[in-house]
Amino acid sequence: MIINNVALSIIIPVYNEEENIVLAIEKTMAEASKFKNFELVVVDDGSNDSTYQKLIELSIKYKDLTLVQHTKNMGLAQSLKDGFLKASNEYILFNSADLPLNPKDISSIFEKNLPFDLIVIERNKNNGATLWRKFISFCNRVILHIFFPLVLIDVADCNFTFIFKKEILKNIFPSSKSTGFVQPEMILKSKYLKYNVKSIEVVFNKREKGKAHFGTLKDILCSLLDILKFRIYSICIFIWKR
Repeated sequence: MIINNVALSIIIPVYNEEENIVLAIEKTMAEASKFKNFELVVVDDGSNDSTYQKLIELSIKYKDLTLVQHTKNMGLAQSLKDGFLKASNEYILFNSADLPLNPKDISSIFEKNLPFDLIVIERNKNNGATLWRKFISFCNRVILHIFFPLVLIDVADCNFTFIFKKEILKNIFPSSKSTGFVQPEMILKSKYLKYNVKSIEVVFNKREKGKAHFGTLKDILCSLLDILKFRIYSICIFIWKR
């Protein structure tokens, strides 16, 4: 079914994903015909394996595939930001190269939930590859709900993915530099600005090949710092509005 009047940009940030990238592009592109307009923006974050070479070959095959390349690894946060700025369609979604969100689910999400400004897509359960990843994810959720209990009362999982209207990007664009807070920051800003924010659960697909690159002590500390900064900022804004 073609989704009338939906123009969608999908962002996929990648770093050393040579085992996943071809299948990820093919599966994502297979859903393109369901949308009025469609583009796929892949941001290669300084991969040092064969990922970018495979992307070049795929860009010849798929006219709606746009590539952004970082000459050095800059992290997921910057990759997402660059992808968002490159996107040109009305709605923007991001996914990972291991496709934790099944591309086949995207059209039904639109069909069941329009209209919305931002829709938070939550994991039905955390199938993290390791106990460490599960622990980090759990701690992240707890900390966010301690710092922002009322704002996130109806959102359990801020670190999977979401879809949002491009027109609100300028108002929710993240200042965070950490991998663990870019997504929550955008969700929080959307809630503070009283946009039409919805939340749904989907089946989470576990990574089968390659490895995730988040979870180092540096990542965790940077995320905590960004959370503290944003909490102070949100308090200041609240006091100013009063």
